[in-house]
Amino acid sequence: MKKIIWILRILFVVVMAALTAFVAMHQKPAQTNILKAILTNSQHDENLIRLSNRQSGRINIIFEDDDAQRLGDNVRIFKDKLDKNVFRPSNVDVKKVLDTYMFFEHNLLSEHTHRLLKDKDFVTVKLQSYDRLYNPVGYNPVPVEYDPFLLFIDYLQGLGSESFSGQIEFDGKIYEIFSVKIRDDLALSPTLLNVEVKKLIDLKDSFANEKTKIYLSGAPVHTYYASSKSINEINIICILSSLFIIVLCRFYFKSFKILVPIFLSLALGMGCGYLVTSVFFDSIHILTFVFSTTLIGICVDYSLHYFAHNRDLKSIIKSLTESLLTTVCAFVVLFASGITLLKQISLFTISGLVTVYLFVVLFYPLICKKINFEHLQTISYPVLSAKVRYSIIVLCFFATVTGLFRVNFNDDIKDMYVPPKNLAAAEKLYNDLQGNNFNYSFILVKGRNNQELLEKEETIIDALKGKDFNAYSLSRFVPSIKRQKENQWLRKELYKKELNSYAYFLPESARNKLLHMKYPREFLTVEKLNLPILKEFFIDKNTTVIIINGNFDKRFLPSGVNAIDLKNDISHRVSVFRTTCIKLFAPAALILYLILCFIYSPKAAFKITLPSILGGLFSIALLGLFNQCVNLFHILAMFLIIGFSMDYSIFRFNGSKNTHLSNTESAVLISCATSVFSFFLLSMTSFKLISSLGFVLAFGLVSSYILSVLLISTTAEEQTDNM
Repeated sequence: MKKIIWILRILFVVVMAALTAFVAMHQKPAQTNILKAILTNSQHDENLIRLSNRQSGRINIIFEDDDAQRLGDNVRIFKDKLDKNVFRPSNVDVKKVLDTYMFFEHNLLSEHTHRLLKDKDFVTVKLQSYDRLYNPVGYNPVPVEYDPFLLFIDYLQGLGSESFSGQIEFDGKIYEIFSVKIRDDLALSPTLLNVEVKKLIDLKDSFANEKTKIYLSGAPVHTYYASSKSINEINIICILSSLFIIVLCRFYFKSFKILVPIFLSLALGMGCGYLVTSVFFDSIHILTFVFSTTLIGICVDYSLHYFAHNRDLKSIIKSLTESLLTTVCAFVVLFASGITLLKQISLFTISGLVTVYLFVVLFYPLICKKINFEHLQTISYPVLSAKVRYSIIVLCFFATVTGLFRVNFNDDIKDMYVPPKNLAAAEKLYNDLQGNNFNYSFILVKGRNNQELLEKEETIIDALKGKDFNAYSLSRFVPSIKRQKENQWLRKELYKKELNSYAYFLPESARNKLLHMKYPREFLTVEKLNLPILKEFFIDKNTTVIIINGNFDKRFLPSGVNAIDLKNDISHRVSVFRTTCIKLFAPAALILYLILCFIYSPKAAFKITLPSILGGLFSIALLGLFNQCVNLFHILAMFLIIGFSMDYSIFRFNGSKNTHLSNTESAVLISCATSVFSFFLLSMTSFKLISSLGFVLAFGLVSSYILSVLLISTTAEEQTDNM
């Protein structure tokens, strides 16, 4: 037997060394994208992620002042101080783009004017042309004798304010938006990204003053604040959890010596969790690390029971194994959820728990021989009659049923992350300046080449005419050759019908020249127009996206074309996952019950599983009783409650069969306290999805522990009846 144990010890060391070597050679980056945490790897979800990340590397720098000259000077100085190797301006070279557009001016009409001319509404076109012509602050880069209807400036204005840099007056202040794109390799590396964004924030803080204010918006800024805060929260949780364990061990064991093997086991557990997760995933989400800190409260259970039973491994090996089995079963259900974050948490925790279990079983008898300490203090519970105990359980059951009927679900993805107030204000200001209403939809267009893509985009946008929306697309900046030919014909028709009656301010010779002008047979293409914004419309080489800002009737979309509403589609996916998890709860509980039935009698298995199941349901019911919305992660917490709290019932049930009954009670209490403390700290984190888990887990574990005390007697006589 000793030979087998030594073989297992050597195998343990070899596997850990192999994992360490593999991960050292294949280091995986940290992931901070919230959507990748809650969506699956399906094609639909991949499209959602790609669309949401369309501007993931873009930062908008918003300057505010009440003096236009000073504002412009400050923007230029700020640009000069930026590291151009890292932050690449996405604003366009206006002169170069205008020169290109002007060369093809006869091919260009705004979508609005194109529709009017196609419908032969020449009267409206004339009236709008008069407005542009007599606008005292109007500007037309093309002389009026070459473009009397000012159709070219109408086209430029239709492109939108994002296309060209310039100052914007809003709410009594003058603003200018300077957008930069972070280098792709930096944008994909959270560690490097945070370093560069921190430099930008420091530059902003040193540059801003009372007269000139600077705001930052964009996904990289949110990533910096979110990941930095998460790292700080991880450190605080680890420190506080460790201090809590130290205080408990000193109070109950009167010794600090046991802390060495305890923290060694925790380090190995968390290290192995990271290593195994790195092997199976391309990146590890930052929220996985946040959640993994709960291993401090869970893995310490095995060590506490080992020392509480005076290093008598034989007396607890069955309970330890059953505890590991039930917890692993609970996390296996999470792995089957299909959500990347939950799969990572599941794999991280399972591998960490198995590692700690093996370390306690294989190495504690070897390294803890000389650790001496005083026994745990005796825990005594108030003696309650069976009638009182079962009355409390019945009341808890009815409260649970009542609360569950009052539960309201919230699947809104926006509620999963609450940005800091300063970032929320900056995002609102940016959207106000750009005229965005936050109601975006996306249409993916596929084509064999650019011309086919452009023609398909124009067909889709034309089908939506007359609706309250703005469509931003590649074809808005570069019309298809087919559309450019049509624009030339429409312009000729306008001149033929209305030029003489409209452009009476021009000499007859100038009008005749316009009427008989032969337009060049050269056309504008994507390749000829050097406009950075065009790249943002490409999802890949053969796919572009039409961005629709506003409300439109999807019934007008051509057959086979679907609009993706990010907010609603993601919320729908979250709702589907939540429903799936609710349906899995009963089968998961039944599986655990059947496993315990093989070990104990059906009656005993029922007593062991009931506190955990009722505790999980009661924690959700409490939210319903207090009119708090329940989200996906509250539901997922119920699975974890079963896996964690089942330990309490198992150890208490088996406690009467060894000579350390009072020590078992104390160890269970300390185990519950450490886990609850860790989850309570998680409930105070900034990420709502993790804090949701933390709150429900903390309350659910307390409820399960109390119910196990009420339901499971540790007297030998009653336990014998149940075996």
